[in-house]
Amino acid sequence: MQERTFFVNGYQLAAKEWNQDAPIKVIACHGWLDNAASFDVLAPLLGHCHIIALDMPGHGLSDHKSPQASYNIWDDLLDLLAVADEMAWQSFNLLGHSRGAIISLILSASMPERINALVMLDAVLPMPIDISETPKQLNRFLVEQRRALHKRLPRYSSVDEAVEARCKAASMNEDSARPIVERGLYTKGDSYHWTSDVRLTTASAFKLSAEHNKAIIESITMPSLLLLAEGGMGERKEFLNFAENHSTLNCQMLPGSHHFHMEEQAGDIAKIVERFFRK
Repeated sequence: MQERTFFVNGYQLAAKEWNQDAPIKVIACHGWLDNAASFDVLAPLLGHCHIIALDMPGHGLSDHKSPQASYNIWDDLLDLLAVADEMAWQSFNLLGHSRGAIISLILSASMPERINALVMLDAVLPMPIDISETPKQLNRFLVEQRRALHKRLPRYSSVDEAVEARCKAASMNEDSARPIVERGLYTKGDSYHWTSDVRLTTASAFKLSAEHNKAIIESITMPSLLLLAEGGMGERKEFLNFAENHSTLNCQMLPGSHHFHMEEQAGDIAKIVERFFRK
């Protein structure tokens, strides 16, 4: 593994890179408030995959966006394409977890000529809202964005205290949480602070409707694999129904929590993912 940086779209993105000489080109996208360390367990097991795991903007070691910018899910698509261009990857594969899976699916639907295959880990699309709720959603965005100007994320007296807080907030075990937390902290005086942009904790300006989701999923033409965790999104009936109703998704259920790709199931997930990408 080596650290990488990309200067794209006016800011710097940090990344972790594995298996530089491997033939299968993969960009990996982490979940909300995670970072590239989310793939520390899985990536080394994907020996045939050259993996660029990004710290998405506002996460980990990457820059925050400018004050007038936003963190809506479609805002990340240009960054993924720019990183692929920097790597000279005209076509590539996507591996996404949670929010990163949603971003990967949307990019695959909108730029199918660039994506060879898609793997989603415990997420597919965001839960839709009725179009009539749009003004309320935009109100939440405006109120919370303005509040974020004065909001501060928690600070901690030690890394262990931050790990404990993350485990509690995200229902993670300590082994899974620690690498993400350690990459997502900086020290200031005697305390530890999150590197993530406080605006990531605010509401989205808009959310997709059921019609949007249907159009996106029905536009998928490349091979796609959805792995759901029994103790994660696999517990939610709406995700199972969505997967079962769309034949373009090859869906499998596996044991584990929402971060199952960092747990004891990582070896099994790696075998499934690598077999899928190689095929």
